Amino acid sequence: MILHGHLLTDPFARPSPGWVRVADGRIAEVRITGESPPGDDEAIGGPGRLISPGFIDAHTHPPQFGAVGCDGLPLLDWLERVVYPAESWWGRGAAGPMMRAAVRSMLTEGTLGFAGFLTSHGRAAREAIAALERPGSPRAVVGRVAMDREAPDDLTAEDRWRAGQQPAPSVVAADSTSRRVKVSVNPRFAPACSEELLAECGWAARDRPGLIVQTHLAESPDELALVRRLFPDDEHYTAIYDRFGLLGPSTLLAHGVHLSDVEWRLIAQRGCVVVHCPTANVFLGAGLFDLDAARAHGVRLALGSDIAAGPDAAMPRVARAMIETAKTRRLTVAPGAHVPSPAEAWSLITRGAADALGWADAGRIEVGAAADLLVLRPPDSWFDEHLVGRLIYGWSPGLIEQRIVDGRPADPATI
Repeated sequence: MILHGHLLTDPFARPSPGWVRVADGRIAEVRITGESPPGDDEAIGGPGRLISPGFIDAHTHPPQFGAVGCDGLPLLDWLERVVYPAESWWGRGAAGPMMRAAVRSMLTEGTLGFAGFLTSHGRAAREAIAALERPGSPRAVVGRVAMDREAPDDLTAEDRWRAGQQPAPSVVAADSTSRRVKVSVNPRFAPACSEELLAECGWAARDRPGLIVQTHLAESPDELALVRRLFPDDEHYTAIYDRFGLLGPSTLLAHGVHLSDVEWRLIAQRGCVVVHCPTANVFLGAGLFDLDAARAHGVRLALGSDIAAGPDAAMPRVARAMIETAKTRRLTVAPGAHVPSPAEAWSLITRGAADALGWADAGRIEVGAAADLLVLRPPDSWFDEHLVGRLIYGWSPGLIEQRIVDGRPADPATI
């Protein structure tokens, strides 16, 4: 298979004309040239097309895709009244069909890889993972949610049951048989986990080097107050995760809106990734992420849609929200705030997100990389230094002419 057009190999530079040859699910050849590719009649793309890496969403919740748009509630009330009922439904036999629906939504918007939370139900986790193993599905790292308190019984029952078994079943879901689906350990957030459960999650991370840890951190002021009540002896929120061995280079910390300087330093020292979720932070009124603090401490970043707190699965629009959040901070509370360029934001939904997930072979157009690619047809043929900005600010899934997943054309309608 050959993809032909302008190649977006670097969002900080103008795309160059050329073509990509794909074989066995990998990029086998990249040519920067104005000449037609061999077998031009059969090539996908052509003049006026842009070949881009697929987008990667570093934080989302597939069980919540049906709960988008339930507005007007702060985080803790929203969890109780919207999210927990949605996740209970997922656990009652709906996981397979709902995962396929979430995958269709992601593919429609060009998301070809993601990190996500399932629910606390072991059987539903297995059904969801089986759905992700179908051909044409995005590459994924997903985890059964660990939680044993501060939530309805049907969401905490499994971990409370596990705690009474000898030996206790693993807190981590069973591994997938697919090379493109990996499991993670996902303590929901500290308030939903007893100290015993957090310790168990930490042991799992220690026993399996490289295992991704996904959790939430410092999203809202009310959450911080709850954490102080439940963990009165810890210096700060981040210290709780550190105490149980949950901070490291494979840790994805979603949000990080309300962090002290001490916490930023600890996160940087442990090499964690903070996943900025700008659309979700605004939707729930949680706050404006301090990008300058992250940059000052050298903290690794990625971007997440955080469906359903985030109302939009389109990662270019999440990238736009990142830029607009920084502009809002500069206009209001931080006059000298750094505003990321469109290229910076685009990088965090492609190569940067892949690096955050430990996917050194994703999010890029390079020989040997996974062939998870988009063929785009921009509304104009100006392949200049402003192209990425025009895509971010004018994004529509109608710009996607073809999705290549694992080296094969993929149609969301067939998932």
